[in-house]
Amino acid sequence: MSENRHDPAKAELFKSGTRSVMKAITRNRELDITFSEAESPTGQIGSLARPRLPMPDPNMPPETTRLVRGCADTYAVKLAYHDPALHRRNAQADLQAQAAMDALEQARCDALGANKMPGVLKNLDAVLEEKAKRRGFANITAREAVSLADALHILARAALTGSPPPPSAQKVHDLWKPWLDQHLKNANFENLKEVLNDQEAFAGLAQKLLRELNLPVGEGEDDNARDGDQRPETGEDRAGEDGEEETAQGEENDSSGQQDGQAKAKPPQDAFDMGLHDILGDLPEDEDENYEYAPLPGRGEDFIEGPQGHYTVYTTQFDETVDAAELADPEELRRLRTMLDKKIAGYNALITKLANRLQRKLMAKQRRSWQFDLEEGILDASRLARIIANPDVPLTFKQEKEMPFRDTVLTILIDNSGSMRGRPIAIAAMTADIIAQTLERCNLKTEILGFTTRAWKGGKSRDLWTQNGQPEYPGRLNDLRHIVYKSANAPMRRCRKNLGLMLKEGILKENIDGEALVWAYNRLARRPEERKILMVISDGAPVDDSTQSVNPANILEADLRNVIAWIERRSDVELNAIGIGHDVTRYYEKAITIADADELAEALTRQLSGIFDEL
Repeated sequence: MSENRHDPAKAELFKSGTRSVMKAITRNRELDITFSEAESPTGQIGSLARPRLPMPDPNMPPETTRLVRGCADTYAVKLAYHDPALHRRNAQADLQAQAAMDALEQARCDALGANKMPGVLKNLDAVLEEKAKRRGFANITAREAVSLADALHILARAALTGSPPPPSAQKVHDLWKPWLDQHLKNANFENLKEVLNDQEAFAGLAQKLLRELNLPVGEGEDDNARDGDQRPETGEDRAGEDGEEETAQGEENDSSGQQDGQAKAKPPQDAFDMGLHDILGDLPEDEDENYEYAPLPGRGEDFIEGPQGHYTVYTTQFDETVDAAELADPEELRRLRTMLDKKIAGYNALITKLANRLQRKLMAKQRRSWQFDLEEGILDASRLARIIANPDVPLTFKQEKEMPFRDTVLTILIDNSGSMRGRPIAIAAMTADIIAQTLERCNLKTEILGFTTRAWKGGKSRDLWTQNGQPEYPGRLNDLRHIVYKSANAPMRRCRKNLGLMLKEGILKENIDGEALVWAYNRLARRPEERKILMVISDGAPVDDSTQSVNPANILEADLRNVIAWIERRSDVELNAIGIGHDVTRYYEKAITIADADELAEALTRQLSGIFDEL
């Protein structure tokens, strides 16, 4: 009925009821639950300490309200039935094994909630159906198109609840079940069902199941490994290991278990669906910057499909998201940082001067402004001449006032493609360095990210495609590498050396801009700051020979345009770009193009100055 449309009271009543149900399921009356426009209605687990749900549609249609309830139930069952400390004790050093463990644990929590409360099952199914649609699971033709972790979650949940998966996830079930039945001889989902209420016993049987699948499940690790102190090899040796082991850590899958994305390169994290509260539970406060984000998938949120649904990804199992410090040992990073400082020594003074100008502007905005024509306050001397000329004119006064300054975070996303090699990448690194230091002095947080691929000519993704008979139009066909040089919460003094990595031989390869933008956006969108700015620095259109040689020639550019359009029109993230010798204004609404890398420092400072004028 028309009188029910856009009824704020009805929406508030729905939110209040949702909060009450979550508190009842979790038996936690103090649970702090918020709603946000930035959240996706696909049940992604964020901070368990403060669950954040998607904002309900003001029209309250049944299909979207059920999704919000499903997201709420995803959080609730995890809070009610999951012991993060116990799960960490069973953490696996191998990343694919860890993602599979996370997927099975989420299936356990889902099943416990669904078996006790039938309404929960319907809500969780609504979320899984929505995510399956966005991931295109209903259209897959090969088992390899879906990660093992995603498949285990879907099949385990179906077996543990005795309920079939929703329609769009059914194909995953049908394609994977014969393969799993063939490989699971002495362990199966029925065994897991018998210990559903015992997380420790469940974890033990889950490990046995994974060994049946030939995953390297650790036995008898030392305490350091259990506590998460074990680190993978650094440098290209680590990057060259099997992609299956590297990618699973980057999957943050929630109750639906369908996010298959970049690696986080931190084995102890519950990568499938672990929240920030879990990750930070045993860490000192000053060490949390490396764990700020529960990583989101490369093709997550509303970005699953490109224009007309044509953009696809052949596999994400070899993708990685990695901290810069993981790709080189400390001594090499120091050497590369020294090399960077020498390369741009002539530009350092200019960049610093421009940054200081920006700092003065920001500090002035943060401190105060004046109100004029008041009846009391400080006498406004600028109006005295008017009073002398006409004594009937009353005296006017002025007062200082604090200027509202919105809490702001800036992400600088730098193209790490081969064409940036040399002076462009060195100047980009140093400019980002000094800008980040400048904003830090103004109490503004900055994140510095880079994007490239792990290999030329397609890497392991193309090898897998070849082994599978080279199906037509496979979609993106290379292994992504997304690099975190500085997270938003990390102080710049700890991260300066990381920027030298951009000079390391072999780091700069291909550039798949659309998926990099998705990744950077997803990190930024989950930040708590009121204002979020994403600045992209690139010197060309997306290029990946492996992908473009077996797909429509414009596949990467079309996807980039689609992603940009989504961010600019449907999100609260402010997107800006600087093109080096490349006209990016044809992609971005807010962009400038410079002819040479030498102009980058001034261009970036000018762009940021204009952005902060809008505060």
